[in-house]
Amino acid sequence: MQNVKHIHHAMLPLPDGTKLAYRAWLPSDANDKPVPAILEFLPYRKNDGTIVRDEITMAQTAEQGYACIRVDLRGCGESEGHTTDEYTEQELQDGFDIIAWLAEQPWCSGDVGMVGISWGGFNSLQVAALNPPALKAIITQCSTDDRYATDVHYMGGCLLNDNLDWASFFWAYAQGRAPDAKLVGDGWKEQWLDRLNQMPFLAKPWLTEQVRNDYWKHGSICENYGDIKIPVYAMSGWADNYRNTVFSLLENLDVPCKGLVGPWAHKYPNIAYPNPKMDYVKESVRWWDRWLKGIENGIDDEPELSYYMQDSVRPQSDYDQRSGQWISEPVWPSPQTEWKTFFPSNGQLLETQQDNAIAQKVCSPQTVGLNGGRLCVGIRLEMEQPADQRADDAGSLCFDTLPLGDDLAIAGQVIANLAIRSDKPAANLAVRVCDVHPDGAVTRISVGVLNLTHRDSHEFVEPLTPDELYQVAIPINHVAYKVPAGHRLRISISTACWPLIWPSADHATVTLESTLSNIKVPHRTSLVTEVLPPALGTPVAIDGETLRPTNSERVVHQDYKTGLVTLETHDDFGRQHYNSCDTDIDMSMSQWQTIHPEDPLTAESKLVFDLTMGREGWWTGLKGVYHMRCDHDYFYVTSTWQAFHDDELVFSKEFEETIKRTGV
Repeated sequence: MQNVKHIHHAMLPLPDGTKLAYRAWLPSDANDKPVPAILEFLPYRKNDGTIVRDEITMAQTAEQGYACIRVDLRGCGESEGHTTDEYTEQELQDGFDIIAWLAEQPWCSGDVGMVGISWGGFNSLQVAALNPPALKAIITQCSTDDRYATDVHYMGGCLLNDNLDWASFFWAYAQGRAPDAKLVGDGWKEQWLDRLNQMPFLAKPWLTEQVRNDYWKHGSICENYGDIKIPVYAMSGWADNYRNTVFSLLENLDVPCKGLVGPWAHKYPNIAYPNPKMDYVKESVRWWDRWLKGIENGIDDEPELSYYMQDSVRPQSDYDQRSGQWISEPVWPSPQTEWKTFFPSNGQLLETQQDNAIAQKVCSPQTVGLNGGRLCVGIRLEMEQPADQRADDAGSLCFDTLPLGDDLAIAGQVIANLAIRSDKPAANLAVRVCDVHPDGAVTRISVGVLNLTHRDSHEFVEPLTPDELYQVAIPINHVAYKVPAGHRLRISISTACWPLIWPSADHATVTLESTLSNIKVPHRTSLVTEVLPPALGTPVAIDGETLRPTNSERVVHQDYKTGLVTLETHDDFGRQHYNSCDTDIDMSMSQWQTIHPEDPLTAESKLVFDLTMGREGWWTGLKGVYHMRCDHDYFYVTSTWQAFHDDELVFSKEFEETIKRTGV
């Protein structure tokens, strides 16, 4: 791009002598006219891992008068040192020190912003809480303020299957990959083998820490929102796992805070899906102009929140486009929200409480949830959205309204207040909010889960006393969705949600006391757009070539002899060549998630990864196998890591862990 200087690879020093690898885009005259710096600090390899979004977003932002710096964590990419876990004290201190280094560079004005999605969204919040003097504002995307409650490890106190998935994916995607020989030089292999030998088996601590203890409180800025003293722009999408954070930040921060939620998956808004995309660079530059350059452009006077109200849609596992409209909220929580209370009664969802509502029992087949899609859309390839819910509803308690006389625009967090009894000491509950079409098709709007032993606290777990009555509240993930007149709103309640969550050790039957239960639904009374996010112009093509296209399969197998049901997923990420780093990347993964409908202790998950990366004269590879099963008292996790150089096995390591079930 014109007037942009690109630094493909350089090293910056930390106070302890460790050097971190970075890539940068900055105005070509920045040494004469210093500009603010924008930092993104990640483990995902600045050279070839986040190349697609970096080469689009950072270059365009630099054209607007900013120095964009993409730094790899210790032990990742070409950075020195070792990575030991997510969001460690060392990582956050490194972020603090990088900001100080940036502020001192001759091309930097002394003011710094921090940006990131997912991991970078997490640590931008966490570093902001440390208050580096030069850090003036952040943009956090698809992130969490509570590492236990809203990440890929646990939800509602339930163990997410993504906990194991993420451990395996992170090893193959970032943690285990070799530093680039072209950038590091002759010592690349020694550095790689040292890194592999020192690498922790992250599946172990994430599975061992089953309650919300100090391990998870570290890095969770919800422990003290007051630690953040700079402006925050929070973004996410309705198909993303982290959308709740936008709302909790708006509700709890005492600094200028702005929120944006589109129909998107776990992606930057300018490359996200489903459509419509938005011009993220234009919007972010407005934010940086206000807080890093002091330009009074009015962004801080605009509505606090903009979100995309999704129209009703027929259920399908992928969407290219979601119809709907943007809604502006001057403040959040919104004064335009009207709370509707519905009462479950004999299969109906009524607006008046019925004294004759009968108690109903549910003991779901463990396969309920197979049509629920993935936790976080955008991590895999295809078929990630929830499919038709009728099969899952067959194993659930379902309560329907009559056909609606008017549209019901749900905007916010549905709360299920349920009075329940369990016949076992441990049980899970899943609550799905659904749109029932006139022909019977069922679209899942949102979902919430609760481990009933966590009913009062995620930190202090209490077994259920069989047959005792408990009042529990299950918050459903935030959503904006318009159920049209003529459709029915459905609440579906089940004791299983496989493979989203690992099953409870007990195959419990839960009784719902309907007369003591209700569902609170936030309804947006008027649909008004005050500020429309900027539309995306012509997309920028990445500088590379597809050598083999992506492909994926997602199939359910039922073994009528054993009764076992297996969800089999294959994701071939294809083979891509990126010109700027002269690198081919070829990655695929397969997963088998198996369970018997009547036995939660048959739950089993296996993942296999295969990666090839390099160029003519330098090829590296990784193979990984992860496997998890359980009995009533323990989880059993095994793994094999292998690393290759030019088809020669240069590293191999096996893990076998037995972990006691203490909270799930």
